[in-house]
Amino acid sequence: MSGVAPQDDEHGRPIHLELCPVCDTSDVDRPAAGLLVQWFANDGGQDASRVKEGAHLLMEWTKECMAAHGWYWQETPPDQP
Repeated sequence: MSGVAPQDDEHGRPIHLELCPVCDTSDVDRPAAGLLVQWFANDGGQDASRVKEGAHLLMEWTKECMAAHGWYWQETPPDQP
């Protein structure tokens, strides 16, 4: 699974956020990726009763990817002048 970030890197290249089977829970730098891969491996994507769990794991993985590029998730937009 992959996506392209809405912003390019410092060299003007698209930033690709990737999730692959190599990401596992032993990777201390990417714990959210490992948990999401594990969720898919345990048929989480095939079980409708686990949708909320999957959504939470997907959001945590997204935040992890953003942080790797110096971005962060902000729940509320900043105040506008």
